[in-house]
Amino acid sequence: MQKTIKPTDMKVWLSLLAIVIGLMSTGCNKNDNPAVQKPIDYTLPSSYNFSNVDSNAARIILSMVSEIEAYITAGNNAGTVINTATLKSMLANTGGFYRDTVVSGVTLKLNASGVTIKSLVTPAAEAYVESIFDSVAVSSQSTKLAANGVAGVSDKKTLLSANGVYWRQLFTKTIMGVLLQHLTTDVYLADSLNSSISIAAKTHAWDQAFFLWTVPINFPANRAGVKYWGSYSSQIDSGVNKPVVNLTGVNSNPVLLKSFLNGRMALNSNDLFTAQNEAATITAMYEKMEAAAALHEMNEAIGNIPNGASASVGNISESMGFIKAWKYNTKRKIASDAQVAAVEAMYGTNFYNLTQANLEAIKSAISIIYGWDAVKSFL
Repeated sequence: MQKTIKPTDMKVWLSLLAIVIGLMSTGCNKNDNPAVQKPIDYTLPSSYNFSNVDSNAARIILSMVSEIEAYITAGNNAGTVINTATLKSMLANTGGFYRDTVVSGVTLKLNASGVTIKSLVTPAAEAYVESIFDSVAVSSQSTKLAANGVAGVSDKKTLLSANGVYWRQLFTKTIMGVLLQHLTTDVYLADSLNSSISIAAKTHAWDQAFFLWTVPINFPANRAGVKYWGSYSSQIDSGVNKPVVNLTGVNSNPVLLKSFLNGRMALNSNDLFTAQNEAATITAMYEKMEAAAALHEMNEAIGNIPNGASASVGNISESMGFIKAWKYNTKRKIASDAQVAAVEAMYGTNFYNLTQANLEAIKSAISIIYGWDAVKSFL
């Protein structure tokens, strides 16, 4: 005899079935939900040594910056006049002013590379960089010893403006931000997270970001050739997560190294979620490095006061370059535009006139923003 299913039984059965299906659906979709997805900590290699690693684009850019630097540095010799047209041609890669460079046995043909620094700098900063070139050329025409109110080569063999700007250092620190940092966080890391390109293209972009850090693949065990951000990530390193008694820096080297390695491992597996997480960590660290480096140079300037104005204004010029890097950082999250502008204004218009009290005030203004008061004198 067939058993009749009552309507009430059917309702209970259907309700239970709906619950089971709902639970199964939730379980199946859990890993696809970005809200609950977690980045993976991969087993990391001991160095940035991958089978298909590529560094040529970064090497070309770094070589071009180095050669522009070298030409500006020539102005530190009294009587050497720097041509602003030459500098602007180098920025645009016209006129064949670069020398081919050999890196790791590979010849980089800079003039024929098609790379133009002018097209790669932060658009908002392009005019500022070219204004530095104009000022270098004007100051280099002076035949006088640099002093407050007088442009020329100082007793420290540095080309200074009448207001104490050390042009080569201002250029280098500015270009570290508006070019090297910009390419790292706004261009190459962004390109590496493009889901519509191949894994090879993603890892290629990530590699350029790593090599623009300007450290060897087995850094920090090997520090040969460390330059630009690689130099400063080491100078300001030590760790904001340590007890205050040991806290002397911003933990930059271990954070960057771990994120670059883990992000590259993630991209090898096309794990964009983890790579995106590491890219965000790198980007945030660059903002901190810009501010910390500016503060670091303030400490250097204060320490150089007994060595004369021409020594301390050089450090102030470096600090200002990092402030420009900070200012033009489009990915800055912690410091507001108003805070950056307020700090920049504290430098005034004549570095010779800045007293130790002024320099200490700039340090404090930066450290308050990032909560570095306990370490501001150790950075």
